[in-house]
Amino acid sequence: MRSHLLQTLIRCVLGLLPIAILLTLWQLLSNGPSPHFPAPSFWLSAITQLWNNGQLQNGIKETFWIFGIGLSISITIGFFLGIIIGVSKLFREWTTYLFECFRAIPPPVIIPIAVLLMGYSDSMKVLIIVFATIWPILLNVVSSVDSMRQGTLDMGKALHLTQMQFIFKVIIPSVIPNAIIGIRVTIPLAIVITLLTEMLTGSNGLGGLMIAGQRNYNSAQVFGILIIVGILGLSINLLSNSLEKYLTRSWPPKQSL
Repeated sequence: MRSHLLQTLIRCVLGLLPIAILLTLWQLLSNGPSPHFPAPSFWLSAITQLWNNGQLQNGIKETFWIFGIGLSISITIGFFLGIIIGVSKLFREWTTYLFECFRAIPPPVIIPIAVLLMGYSDSMKVLIIVFATIWPILLNVVSSVDSMRQGTLDMGKALHLTQMQFIFKVIIPSVIPNAIIGIRVTIPLAIVITLLTEMLTGSNGLGGLMIAGQRNYNSAQVFGILIIVGILGLSINLLSNSLEKYLTRSWPPKQSL
């Protein structure tokens, strides 16, 4: 266990080393304040100021709140709707072209419609996140159910399972690995859409703070928030990888459905 943690720590350090070198060179080569490319020390000063007046803490809370709710709804609806569509050939035929059409719509395009329906509210932001991120989970689950081996289907018949028993005891455990793959794709996408929505709607989240810095020509604040977003994104990615390994520990690698 300690060896695995040590290897993970070493990989993280080696991965962050090029970034640390780049920032160090940037700092050393900078000649005082710059309106466009301020030195990293100015980023730290801007972030410290935001922290001292409470804006950074509130921004992180706002962004994580919207991100967490949107992602949770997306995972829940995508997973169970994917199973319902996957077990019904008729539903698959009805929804294939509809889903392909919706999936092709860029998320920023629906922001004006969402604002008209819900105003500049948290519900509007969550709706946009769900609309943009549900597809990897939904389509992965539908494909996983549709491609299940005939032997797996015959097993349910041999055990005389009801439709609901077959779904909960056979289908759901079988599609979880593929659903997790869809979730891994969804998480970074949800982060991007959350920030984009905040930027376009003037939120108090991290995206809103970046836009505020840009409007005030405070490039140090923009770069500083960008670093904060990168650190938070990396942390979420590492957490999701660990959670994936924990949830799939009972599945053999490269399991065929």
